[in-house]
Amino acid sequence: MDNVPAPARWLSWRSALYLYVGLVVLDIWMLLVTPTLSPWHWVGFAGFVIMPLALVAMRQAGNHENTNIQPILLVFMGFAGYANTIFIPSIKEWFFTSTWGVGNYYVPSRMVYPMGFAINSEHMITLHASSALLLAGLITYQWIVMLRKRRSVDTVKLHRLIGSFTAFLVLPVMVASGILSSIYVLRTPFNQVTYAALPIIIAGCLIASIRSAIAGNFAQHVDYGYSAFIVLCSAALYRFACLFIWLDRGSYTNATQAPVDGAAILTYLILIGFIVIPFAVVRRLKQNIFPIITLASVLILSMIFVPWQFFGAPASANFLSHYWPL
Repeated sequence: MDNVPAPARWLSWRSALYLYVGLVVLDIWMLLVTPTLSPWHWVGFAGFVIMPLALVAMRQAGNHENTNIQPILLVFMGFAGYANTIFIPSIKEWFFTSTWGVGNYYVPSRMVYPMGFAINSEHMITLHASSALLLAGLITYQWIVMLRKRRSVDTVKLHRLIGSFTAFLVLPVMVASGILSSIYVLRTPFNQVTYAALPIIIAGCLIASIRSAIAGNFAQHVDYGYSAFIVLCSAALYRFACLFIWLDRGSYTNATQAPVDGAAILTYLILIGFIVIPFAVVRRLKQNIFPIITLASVLILSMIFVPWQFFGAPASANFLSHYWPL
């Protein structure tokens, strides 16, 4: 039996699922009925313990031979997934005002023209956020179902159907809207480059995950799915990077209200850590070097060729401005 916390072994698969769903309901309640800066949002941080524990408990209660989903992956997946609760104030603000942002920082609302088509920047961000949230939910559902001990033929068919829906509809929308949002909404070249690369990395990991499943390599199927999910949570982890900078300096933006480049650098380092640590523990680091090298390469090359400041945000560069007019 795997070394997992004792409470995780005491819960059945169904009770662990109820615990997980209850935590999601708590998040929705906080979103709908509490003030934007309510202290209840701090209480929600208990989920950083509860959600990973619930996932591990589901895996352990449904423990079956040859399972490819390891507890350490569930711990990091639960932590990264729950980090999205930091969006509660922003989502509520958007729900009531149709404006993305919170506090003193708001996404600028303006018309942009990708490939000659006029679209409002806030509509573009809304499409990206909605598709990313749906994609994260689908990946989580796929994992939770596969944690059960007994998988019926219908369950496997549903798993494949959801995988096809994800690959051919949700993923392309998320990738396209993510790249366009990075190019046309973000105002600084370093953020444009680093964040436009993330949807492509997510797509690469999910495509590799599907190809591995078709080839019968289910361990790699799980591994690539995990890496895709972690990178998909980059926006939430980015918010925490901004929070750390704000706690240290009192602000995470420059004089023009653009987020400092240091937040993007910290986010990439966190993503790399979230992939390296669990795979090193299960001794599958070599098999999962692709997303690690890709993330590291994008970060290093961006720091070499794109102007940046850790506590600043250079606004433009001659060799980039003609590619991404604002």
